[in-house]
Amino acid sequence: MNKNPFKFGTVVDDQYFTNREDEIDKITSFIKGENHLILISPRRFGKTSLIRKVVNDSGRRYVYLDMQLIISTEDFASQLLKRIYRIFPVQKLKRYIKSFRLIPTVIMNPVTGETEISFKPGSSDLTPLEDVLTMIDKLASEKERIVVVLDEFQDIFRINSGLDRMLRAVMQNQKNINYIFMGSSESMIRNIFERKDSSFFRFGSLMTLPKISVEKFTLFLEERFEKITDQAKILSETILGITDSHPYYTQQLAFTVWELLIRPGKTKDVVEVASNDIVQSHDNDYERLWNSLNRTDMTILTGMSGTNLSPLSEEFSRLYGTGAISTVFSSLQRLAKIGILIKEGSVYSMDDPFFKRWIIMRRKI
Repeated sequence: MNKNPFKFGTVVDDQYFTNREDEIDKITSFIKGENHLILISPRRFGKTSLIRKVVNDSGRRYVYLDMQLIISTEDFASQLLKRIYRIFPVQKLKRYIKSFRLIPTVIMNPVTGETEISFKPGSSDLTPLEDVLTMIDKLASEKERIVVVLDEFQDIFRINSGLDRMLRAVMQNQKNINYIFMGSSESMIRNIFERKDSSFFRFGSLMTLPKISVEKFTLFLEERFEKITDQAKILSETILGITDSHPYYTQQLAFTVWELLIRPGKTKDVVEVASNDIVQSHDNDYERLWNSLNRTDMTILTGMSGTNLSPLSEEFSRLYGTGAISTVFSSLQRLAKIGILIKEGSVYSMDDPFFKRWIIMRRKI
């Protein structure tokens, strides 16, 4: 039996990785020099998978840290140091740690082999983080530069209001590190790196990650479905018509379609059946999400589920009674910030095609 060739929900690599040749070439060229990169894309567009593939293929040592999970500056320092322990010998690190102004607690877990590291919490002291960042630069060299990937970088302001100034002060003097800053909030990331009074103004080259083109995604799907069906092209086009080439949801729907196709007698309207199965499996999640929204949010999402009109247009307002344009704009910004909507340029669209389907189905009951 053929193994399902589609994967979602985790970092995608190897045979699961979808065509990103142009982006791979561009990112590779950045990290070959002394440049820093800022990568913006909506959530679940595959930026983590893309970056991991590039740095893995480069053979360079790298550190990846998701800033959403960091709770304090001490935690930031601890998590960075923990990842450094994974890629360098302990004996090499000891001599650097001895010079830290605040010595961390380092415990080796004998069961997992993982190193647990902590700095004294509660002090809001930035020196542990400065020491760790300085150490990383010293561990690297001109010939063996280290790549440091900081995902959801806009969260630095939640962690500490002065963190941006300290990070810039340290990072601008480092010579052996390539930083890759990633974020899903385009407005916040652009403020950090493009606003003239920002600490990180023009600190690196900014790159946006678009959806995978329909042509490339169609070929990717076809090549895999051809192993189990003679309807590969039609299935691929139908899937992309529903997901609008969103990387995560395309992989999710393709995975579900594959699972149905390998079952006897499950070939009729298989994409429709698979889509409804996904909606049903997330029914409780969608209901909780819907009930967390205010009336304006609900009205806008209802309209966007039923029409392709811009929610900022007069016709949309007449059809759905959304009210003042300022209220609609505030709602769109809020929905984009929490990931329900995607903003590409000046255009807003719904992120999750199955949430959109759930709204349509519920309104028909």
